[in-house]
Amino acid sequence: MSVIPEQYLDRLRAAGLLISKPFVPDHVAFPDGVIVAKPAAVVGHSLPDYEGSWGSSGPMIDAPALCLHCNGGRWFVTSDDYVPGPGPGDFVNEWDTPEDAVADVLDFYFGNPARMDVKRETRMEERLRKS
Repeated sequence: MSVIPEQYLDRLRAAGLLISKPFVPDHVAFPDGVIVAKPAAVVGHSLPDYEGSWGSSGPMIDAPALCLHCNGGRWFVTSDDYVPGPGPGDFVNEWDTPEDAVADVLDFYFGNPARMDVKRETRMEERLRKS
């Protein structure tokens, strides 16, 4: 287990992303991990009509949040929107370095849209089934 060095969290903040306070070191799923989210005011990948808020009075978010954590010297980026999961577009990516994990987070919100596209398409299909 390892606390995420502030320099990596600062890189995410510099991109406009929100970072939660770290989870406790003995958290069952994400020891010392953080939640990362993209505010709706920040240009990047999003989902249509996705409405979430960062806490009870925080900014609105327009895309699924990710979890970033380290365990056993490995770095993880997790998107887990379905319970029980995994569901369409959910993923757990494992990395050797925090640099790679941070790059993965930035890619999800600002780079290749393929992962967000899976979530977007699934969301649209679910809406069509309900209407």
